[in-house]
Amino acid sequence: MATSFKTPGVYVEEISTFPPSVAQVETAIPAFIGYTEKAFISGTDYHTEEIIKPIKISSLPDYEFLFGKGPDPTTINIDLKSDNTVKSATINSINLLYDSIRMFYINGGGDCYVVSVGGYNALTSEIVKEDLTAGLDSLHKVDEPTLLVIPESVHLSAENAGEVHAAMLAQCNKLQDRFAVLDIVNGDLEATPLLDPVEVFRSYVGMNNLKYGAAYYPWIKTTLPFKIDYDTIVNGTFTKEGNPVPAIESFFNSDIVAAITNKDADITAAEAVPAVDPAVPGTPSLANLPAYVEDIFDAYKEFFDLSFADNTADSNSSTSIHTRYTKDGSAFHGLLKTFYDYIHFSDSTNGGPSPWASPGLGDLSVAPLDPAVAFPTLTFSIPESAGNNVFQATGTAAGITPYFEVIYDKLTALVAAFIEELKASRTTTTETLSQVDAVYRGIITAINAQKVILPPSGAMVGVYAYVDNNRGVWKAPANVSISGVVAPTVNISHEEQQGLNVDVVAGKSINAIRPFVGKGILVWGARTLAGNDNEWRYVPVRRFFIMAEESIKKATEQFVFEPNDANTWVKVRAMIENFLILQWRAGALAGAKPNDAFYVKVGLGETMTADDILNGIMNVEIGMAVVRPAEFIVLKFSHKMQES
Repeated sequence: MATSFKTPGVYVEEISTFPPSVAQVETAIPAFIGYTEKAFISGTDYHTEEIIKPIKISSLPDYEFLFGKGPDPTTINIDLKSDNTVKSATINSINLLYDSIRMFYINGGGDCYVVSVGGYNALTSEIVKEDLTAGLDSLHKVDEPTLLVIPESVHLSAENAGEVHAAMLAQCNKLQDRFAVLDIVNGDLEATPLLDPVEVFRSYVGMNNLKYGAAYYPWIKTTLPFKIDYDTIVNGTFTKEGNPVPAIESFFNSDIVAAITNKDADITAAEAVPAVDPAVPGTPSLANLPAYVEDIFDAYKEFFDLSFADNTADSNSSTSIHTRYTKDGSAFHGLLKTFYDYIHFSDSTNGGPSPWASPGLGDLSVAPLDPAVAFPTLTFSIPESAGNNVFQATGTAAGITPYFEVIYDKLTALVAAFIEELKASRTTTTETLSQVDAVYRGIITAINAQKVILPPSGAMVGVYAYVDNNRGVWKAPANVSISGVVAPTVNISHEEQQGLNVDVVAGKSINAIRPFVGKGILVWGARTLAGNDNEWRYVPVRRFFIMAEESIKKATEQFVFEPNDANTWVKVRAMIENFLILQWRAGALAGAKPNDAFYVKVGLGETMTADDILNGIMNVEIGMAVVRPAEFIVLKFSHKMQES
């Protein structure tokens, strides 16, 4: 803006009249903490490097690309009848993160963060409190997450789970921008005089920061199937009429089982190629390059000479697949020809056609891979004559070495592709077994009928996201059906819920998940753990304040170091009032008019003293009448006297 005018003309001055605006922050971005199959991020193996870092994803395919798929069942107990049909089946998995994230997306979730604290576990004792709290600590400096979920905390002891829950609530209280959804240890069990999971949970979660968390009971039986394959089945525990079955595969089609066993042996043999990994010489020279090149040659020969147990004429057999990889015109054929050429033409005295053009070398089925045949004038021995031979001149050796490295890298890639094709062939064979063998098919059917049972936190944060997107964060995430659920693991009656919803001892409310005829499985509670707190009793009230506080906080950061005067105060007040009016119009704030729904105060003599201004402090006071859910609807009926 011009401050003085010296040249005649027209000057334009733009005057800012509109106040800045408040942008509402996201409200349903959960952070999931737990164990994953892998954690390979941007070329780094987080598990190997012991890196614990939150990673943002937007879909289940994103998760599977970075963190792998679900775990194999860790427990399979199946009892067969006398006719080999399944009498009973018990299936369990330890690691719950993958399926919890699946439930999040089934119920309307979007963006989320994943914190992998290690690989899959074989025993529940391998899930430790320190891993989960380390994952929680990694979220301290990440601003975006608004919900915390640790489903695998249910595998800890009640005491250790309580410590994890307390740490989640403490982080929420410290950062004031997130909310914790807690799971109950043994929440799949019904309360008995000897064990009441809800009371145990209440005993160990503590009394601090309860307004920042909510818990749900019971666990849910989902529609998600277990990850199951041939190996998982044969490693299960089987009985027949109560008697142990030592090898269940002996009950299956013997020819197909033999083919699977043979393919396993062939895959193991292929994975052993090369027997010796060629080590690149640090300084390639006459003394060390021949050994490196010969090791590469040996690797080619090992792959070509592989023999297979699965050697039928079937096009899906290991032998048939290998033949396709090594026949004339194959990629292997071309790589070997190039390898021969590198060696032949590395000697300046060798000219003329490629040695591959020599009789017999064009057909690998006729000429064996033998250095004496392949290189009649240039062997792997150190030559005595001088010249430009690659094995004679160190400088030339250094120059040719990268070419040999590429040749070997391409061979390893080809062997890896071959192994993957063998594995795919094995999968096809196991699928054939499920089609032709009644016993195997019956076991798979019985396992698929045993759906995954999960603590409800993953599904609930999906419900939070769905309600936030369709109604608003001020709407209670209750009286909403949960998708992907067959039934809760425990049916709670109206009377039984009374003790969950209102805790007369410590006020720790637990929200129920209940089935209703014709409606499905509904979330039937909307209370925080601070169930007796009139200010923070309800989940939507707490989460709305988190959203409003964070949104206004970020919007007012632009006024830091602005003059602490009336002009700035007017802008701040107008900005916040405009934001809250929008929330009132959306239905988040109660009141017939804006003045009844909220107030914003800022100014000298109102929220600040002269001393505050001298110290650079601008106090803004905001009051909001957030709508509360109609938790109890009372209908009063009476008889009316006849009047005419």
